[in-house]
Amino acid sequence: MKTLLSTLAAATVAASASAQDANPVAPVAQNPFSNFTLTETVGVYAKKGSAESVAALNTLLGVKAVGIDWRVNAPVYVSDSSGYGSIELGAGWEAFKGLKFLNADTTITVDGGLWLPTGSADYFATNVNPHIGVGAAMDWGAWSFKQTFDWRFITGGSMYDPLIDRFSSDLATLVSSLQYDLNESLKVGVDVGQYYFSNSGTVMLTPNAKWAVAQSVDVQAGIGFPLWQDLAVENNLVVNAGVSFKF
Repeated sequence: MKTLLSTLAAATVAASASAQDANPVAPVAQNPFSNFTLTETVGVYAKKGSAESVAALNTLLGVKAVGIDWRVNAPVYVSDSSGYGSIELGAGWEAFKGLKFLNADTTITVDGGLWLPTGSADYFATNVNPHIGVGAAMDWGAWSFKQTFDWRFITGGSMYDPLIDRFSSDLATLVSSLQYDLNESLKVGVDVGQYYFSNSGTVMLTPNAKWAVAQSVDVQAGIGFPLWQDLAVENNLVVNAGVSFKF
């Protein structure tokens, strides 16, 4: 009798295992849309001379889909007049990851977008202005370095930028960023931004800090000093702060 019961139990277990193998659980489909972000930043551009200082408030909506980071930038400006500026539709793609260069984990990115002919008061753009750029990020652990280059095409007319005021020729932008991780949540660094157009431009040095307040909330702030500038409306300094939420 014991032998019979043991045989029946073994047969039941084997049948159950065969049924599970024949009907495997289907894998959960991954959401192609992930990593929604909302970033709100405010910058104060203190101008030289009698020029009015400018407060810039920017809303950035981002989402990662099909391996590409998509974004919408919507700026609002407050100075002697108030209004919104040119809206950007952009995308970034990590073209190469996991590369080794100078013993650093290196990622190469491609970025581009369109500045739309939107805006009010003195902050409008007259045409659709595309831009294209590349970047390289190098990570040594606590230390990291990032270099980006962007070229903005001004397709006739002009557009407004709070740093350089209104301009009507192509704009080349280079930003070099060095960052050090003090701990898991606090990072400090410095950016050197170079902005050139039509034999004019400016170079800004911006020490900054970024604090991960929570797993999905980052706070950052910085203050920029002009090292050199040849602009119609020059800057004394630029203060910026922002908060980013990840969903």
